Amino acid sequence: MWNYPGNPAEASAVLLNQSMLLQRSLLLVCLSAVMFLARISRADEPVTGTEQPLSAEVLAERARQSLVVVRATDRTGSDSGLGTGFVIEGGLIATAHHVIGDGREIRVELPGGRLVPVVEVYASSSQQDLAILKVADLQLPALPLAADDKTPQGREVVALGHPEGFRNSIVSGVISGHQDIEGVEMLQLAMSIERGNSGGPVLDRQGAVVGIVTRKSALQDKLGFAVPVRLLRELKADPNPVLMSRWSTIGALDPSQWAVLSGGNWRQRAGRMQVSGEGSGFGGRSLCISRGELPAVPYDIRVLVRLEDESGAAGLVFHSDEGDRHYGFYPSAGNLRLTRFDGPDVNSWTILHNQPHDAWRPEQWNTLTVRIQADGMQCFVNEALVVESRDAVLPRGRAGLATFRGTTAEFRRFEVGRDLLPARPDSQNAARLREFADGVRADLPVQQEGMDLLLPLGEPAIEFMAAEAERLQQKSRRLKLLSEDLHRAAVRRELVSALRPADVGQQPDLLRCALLVARIDNSDVDPAGYVQRVERMAGEIRGRLPADASENVRLAALDRWLFEELGFRGSRFEYDTASNSYLNEVIDDREGIPISLSVLYMELAKRLDLKVVGVGLPGHFVVRFEPQSGGESQMIDVFERGRRLSEDDVRRIIAAAGFPDQPRFREARTPAEIIERMVNNLLSLAEARRADETVLSCLETLAEIVPDNVEYRAKRLEMRARTGRLAMAVSDADWFTAKQPEGVDVERVRQLRQTLQDQLERQQKAQ
Repeated sequence: MWNYPGNPAEASAVLLNQSMLLQRSLLLVCLSAVMFLARISRADEPVTGTEQPLSAEVLAERARQSLVVVRATDRTGSDSGLGTGFVIEGGLIATAHHVIGDGREIRVELPGGRLVPVVEVYASSSQQDLAILKVADLQLPALPLAADDKTPQGREVVALGHPEGFRNSIVSGVISGHQDIEGVEMLQLAMSIERGNSGGPVLDRQGAVVGIVTRKSALQDKLGFAVPVRLLRELKADPNPVLMSRWSTIGALDPSQWAVLSGGNWRQRAGRMQVSGEGSGFGGRSLCISRGELPAVPYDIRVLVRLEDESGAAGLVFHSDEGDRHYGFYPSAGNLRLTRFDGPDVNSWTILHNQPHDAWRPEQWNTLTVRIQADGMQCFVNEALVVESRDAVLPRGRAGLATFRGTTAEFRRFEVGRDLLPARPDSQNAARLREFADGVRADLPVQQEGMDLLLPLGEPAIEFMAAEAERLQQKSRRLKLLSEDLHRAAVRRELVSALRPADVGQQPDLLRCALLVARIDNSDVDPAGYVQRVERMAGEIRGRLPADASENVRLAALDRWLFEELGFRGSRFEYDTASNSYLNEVIDDREGIPISLSVLYMELAKRLDLKVVGVGLPGHFVVRFEPQSGGESQMIDVFERGRRLSEDDVRRIIAAAGFPDQPRFREARTPAEIIERMVNNLLSLAEARRADETVLSCLETLAEIVPDNVEYRAKRLEMRARTGRLAMAVSDADWFTAKQPEGVDVERVRQLRQTLQDQLERQQKAQ
């Protein structure tokens, strides 16, 4: 807490004031608790919504004792699902179905931290993404359920939960609409939803539950969805109880068909096998061995696999002794790998092949096939031969599946038999299939005559059309990505041009540049429109002032209008969201992080003929008012609603960030430096989300703003290569070899460049 900067007498008066306010607050809390307990006694009665609206603080205080953490575990006992739940009656807790999954052990963490087991899944619906859990001897208050069958658009609501592990968080918003998602009419929430919010209650301003949070938007940060409470009431009225001893068998593999070795969470559903969680073997290895009999040599082992993350590893195993010895053929971090496992650790493993292959289709289903022969094996991906090995160290053994390093993957159509590789269509039939596929119209389905033409071609026609569909989907994704890249590159070029005006004496337009940063990620942003809006804001302030208003009077008017009348403030509950770095959203939502609020403050001050500069304290951006008519300058914390900072305050901020107090921290930042810092904030958020395309976009911007920065160039090279932009990565490697910056091992860069060039040539040949 900041020390009070006034004299002792003023401080005493303030403390007395605070004491009286604290007593009043405690009284209000006690009264609220009494009223809440009265309502708890009838929590199962629907709430009509006629009560007076409550503040977010009171709602949070009321609901806190009804919130729990719901933990679902995998077979190793590690958390595989983490979300929020809330008491709806006695020992019944509502949550989202995807939090608990199927067939997992479920525990509930009470407000005090005690973990209690779930004795029964009282009711569940995977389609509606709802579940009601039963816990024995639960002595927690219940939240009342709203009576409305349809919560109207525009109603103010709050969502409570435990996002990213932060307990009892609350976020305010409105019901911005109703959307039909996979056959369920959902409440659309104009608020930020994060991992851990799922299963939490959405309350109206009377404290009644109107929805249950189930998902966030994949496209926008400040958009989420909730199941309406009507469906929860219906589910509770028509339960389908399943004891936990039975629940744990849902999705379990048939032990007569499969043997799971070394842990890992292996499940099956809708014809697919799914695996997640680290195995207990070295490197997180987990095996799932088929109990089926093997035919005589030669025979094939075949499966379709899809990885959640292409940096993972999961695929086929064969010649397994159901212990530590077996062969494995699987994708691993972009390569196709054949390994002989002779023991429990890496010292006893032999990698027989480890190279990328053009036939592998990232982020799609891929077919792995191993043909076992008397003198070795052949390994195929999507019917293309990857490696032929004569290694015959391990004797014949069982076949199955494997995962490494905790990779999440899906498998389907595991088969062992003779001649499983599909016969390729002859050249004439292949040409007919290609001609037919090229002639399929986007606006009309294929008619019976077309089906009659394809059916005689059998399985090859099915495989060809499936592969063609995947190819076109991949091309569609690439075209969409190209469209986004073109937009970002065009705006980035405009931003760099704005930061380097043609006239040497002209200063960059910081406001326009900050809005262009937002436009890079959102093509709907209209920088000119927001510039006009800021002009109108400044004009409104100026219109209230006398013509001869002093600088201090103008600054006070700016503070009063911005912080008191419009309520601009620092974002506390949703600090780490990209919206806080997009100036257009800061203006719309009237909240942001220190640097974005400071940019708006500086630009308004400039239009009031005030000199206010940005000061980049470590970890906290502030501004400095520099009066031109004489007098001392003032440090201002815009995040804290314009609070004036003393020199001691500034030193404390620097020390809290772990830096020594140096004069450079008080220097005014240039527009280019401010924009660089704003983009770095977006970069940090994207890296935390592992959003590779957004990370690369930020690095492209930073490398354009500061072209000689070695760190930005190196990171960009890495991300360009990681996202498959090999020619662009080679270009960055060439920059390093040409510039030879200090501290860079140029010889290693040359080796890297050659590797990238080799991959690029293989990529071009495949096209």
